Amino acid sequence: MDEIVVGLQILVLLGIGSLFLFRKYLFSYSTEKGKNLATKEDIEEITRKVEEVKSEYIGELEKLKVEMSVLSRKHDILLDEKVRVFKRLQKRLVEFKKYCEAALGTYSHRGEFHPNLGVLDKDIDQASLQHITALHEIEQEDFIFLSSESRRLLSELHRDCSMMCSMEIVIHGNEDDQSIMSGVPPVYKRAMKNIDQCLESLYEELEFPEQSKKR
Repeated sequence: MDEIVVGLQILVLLGIGSLFLFRKYLFSYSTEKGKNLATKEDIEEITRKVEEVKSEYIGELEKLKVEMSVLSRKHDILLDEKVRVFKRLQKRLVEFKKYCEAALGTYSHRGEFHPNLGVLDKDIDQASLQHITALHEIEQEDFIFLSSESRRLLSELHRDCSMMCSMEIVIHGNEDDQSIMSGVPPVYKRAMKNIDQCLESLYEELEFPEQSKKR
């Protein structure tokens, strides 16, 4: 009988011990399971936020690409217009310079090899008034595509040419008057210098990539 009681007591103790161990294991398992579940939820939340940021970044990047494309297109159009205006002004300015050189050779007697009005191409106007009028018309039509510096130089050229127009009216028929003819060469020389400055300013205004790198 005592052996049975002792055996029952041992079984009870073993049961209590097993229950304690099972409880401890169950608690540890639950705790670890909770940690794993929490970790999984955190990862899912982080992943979700990363995808949201990624999606937002891609959207902003695409928007920026579109804006850059539009800006590039506007720049190309503006450059094309500047090139068009440059070509118009360049043609007129070069013709004007040729006229000034020919006039200089005619009125200052610089020798047979120097250009003069007699050998000037027929399609080039042979009066400063015609050249200044043509330049003024181009400037008015394409004013928006010219910088303030280019406009200033053109205005300066117009001012000098206005003096030249008056001078040409006086010298016609008075080529033998040395007091008048002595003042002719400096006027044409100054006009040629101003023409060169206008051409240089207009070219710089185009702002080609290789020019930007040199600055």
